[in-house]
Amino acid sequence: MRVLIIGGTGFLSSALVEAAVAEGHDVTILTRGQRPVEVPSAVRRLTADRQDEAAFRAAVGGQRFDAVLDAICYTPQHAQQNIEVFAGQVGRLVMISTDFVYTVGPRPLPIPEETPRDAPTDYGRNKAAAEDRLLAANDRLPVTILRPPHVIGAGGLFGTGSLQGRDAALPARLRRGEPILLLDGGALLIQPVDRADIAAASLAVLKAPATAGQAYNMAGPQAVPTRRYYEIIADILGVELRVACLPSEVYLAAYPERVSFARHRVYSHDKLFRDAGFRPARPLEASLREMWAWLEANPPAGADAPATETEKALLALLAERDARALELLR
Repeated sequence: MRVLIIGGTGFLSSALVEAAVAEGHDVTILTRGQRPVEVPSAVRRLTADRQDEAAFRAAVGGQRFDAVLDAICYTPQHAQQNIEVFAGQVGRLVMISTDFVYTVGPRPLPIPEETPRDAPTDYGRNKAAAEDRLLAANDRLPVTILRPPHVIGAGGLFGTGSLQGRDAALPARLRRGEPILLLDGGALLIQPVDRADIAAASLAVLKAPATAGQAYNMAGPQAVPTRRYYEIIADILGVELRVACLPSEVYLAAYPERVSFARHRVYSHDKLFRDAGFRPARPLEASLREMWAWLEANPPAGADAPATETEKALLALLAERDARALELLR
């Protein structure tokens, strides 16, 4: 197949390139050209900023592709751009969306695709609006939508469900023996997915006609409490995990825009397996080990950052609270 990947050099989109090349497809990427990232020699590289409508259209308009994988479709304007440029020119478009489109209200676990999408944040609302715009044009531009949650794999940073979220300094914090500030003590459920599984699913749906006009959850094979995610990382580093419990109510009072992180994020794979015969397979521990190997070889900015004064004060306050609560219970 002739495959165009919009993106192609980022954490997730580079995995799409790797998978498409490995399957023997004729791959073209469209990037802004701002990252000095090497791509396989067989990959054709186009340069344009999708925010520049004329440049985007000039770069790809009129070309025929069997499929487009769009890793950077964030708004309904991006979706409309895809429709105007690719309708009638492309066999299928795959949009990488997000689990943040879903409501944070009451919902079943695991969460099915039919769950209401009254997203609580601008990011989630824009992604949901982009989904709707593309699905409404499915008769002109067949589309499949994938909704990943927390994405892991080589090239990414550890961290979710904590005060810091993705945190370049997490390995250093663990090695220093600092407690990690986890929402609700790490009791929230998460279902991380490896970037390679998302890439494999993106190609798998292209071979399944039933997936056109559909949206699918794209979570990993294992759902675990957040605390277990951090325990695995600590085990990989050979250190003990210490946890401080940050009540999610307090966290959200300070950061209401982060509400999508302070909830259970566990998703059903049944629809994707039914329509495409695909289930994610990359084990959580294997992905986290691969991430650590990459981080050791490519230390990110801030990897050795010390705890901030606010973090120190918060840890001291929570330790005092827990000690006082224990006194009262005895």
